[in-house]
Amino acid sequence: MKISTKTRYGLRIILQLTETLSGEKAVKGKDIVREQGISEPYMEQIMIKLRQAKWVVTERGCQGGYKLNVAPGNITVLDLIELFEGPVELVSCSRRDRRCKRFNGCRTAVLWQLLSESFRKEAKKVNLTQIIELEPGERNILHESL
Repeated sequence: MKISTKTRYGLRIILQLTETLSGEKAVKGKDIVREQGISEPYMEQIMIKLRQAKWVVTERGCQGGYKLNVAPGNITVLDLIELFEGPVELVSCSRRDRRCKRFNGCRTAVLWQLLSESFRKEAKKVNLTQIIELEPGERNILHESL
């Protein structure tokens, strides 16, 4: 499994919005583009998903921009990954709607399900607030929550 750049930038963008939450000020798209080092069209594609999830709202006008619309502690890493990637599963053959004909007798099916569930469980433990509290390079806060 490889996390896409949309997911990685989506997390960085929503963290940028989270950090400006205390100022109650909207973040301009051009500031996000500059800070994240991405093109405006790519940032807009990411914002479409974040707005559809109702995590981000757009404010119009000269003081407008993007604002976080939910408490950062209410968004987990799993939520964000699944927003951009869809359901987390290492293999699709174990899904009920896609089960392969060998599933019931397959010795590896349980392993793949277990690993997928383990990843989901751990990603669900970490929320945006915990990530914001990290100093660059620090792992203790996340390690303690996992």
